[in-house]
Amino acid sequence: MKKFTILTIILFTSIFSYSQEEVIPVPDYVNTLYVITPDGLKPLEKQEASTKTKLKAATFIPYAGLLAGGTRSSVVLQGMKSTARFNSTDIRFIYEPSVMVDPEQNIKVIPMVSNEFKEQREVQTGTSSNFRAKGNEIPKIPFTFKKYKEKYIIIELKGLPQGEYGIILGSMAQTNAELKFQLFGID
Repeated sequence: MKKFTILTIILFTSIFSYSQEEVIPVPDYVNTLYVITPDGLKPLEKQEASTKTKLKAATFIPYAGLLAGGTRSSVVLQGMKSTARFNSTDIRFIYEPSVMVDPEQNIKVIPMVSNEFKEQREVQTGTSSNFRAKGNEIPKIPFTFKKYKEKYIIIELKGLPQGEYGIILGSMAQTNAELKFQLFGID
């Protein structure tokens, strides 16, 4: 009887422990981020970025006989706000990477600046002048991550302020044809 009681306690403990594990639906596609919500998974807006280069006003420097000017480069996305909107400042994403690499090296969460006059979002990537060129340090949002079922990665963002955000998988140094953003906004 004593052995039966101990076996029953172990069985109920293991069942209770198993039922406490969070069950998250898995993504349908590789390299596509989904937000984990109580109602299931919600995909993000996807958009291919374009680069724009603006000329800065040039100034003539008479004593040197030079015309000094420059450029400003940005990555631009259409629309002032993302169609994927969330009210929470703490968000969790899940995705299945095509290759299991360190997410801190492969994922960039970037705050976007909305330009209401041009109906677009942008991130400044660099500036140049006659005398020097400078790449901007693109701001990145820190995140935590963990593996889920050996095949998926859960990314957690905490304390996000209101605004527009873009996530890229890979590097900002990719060509435009490969620079795809997955976008969302916090209200």
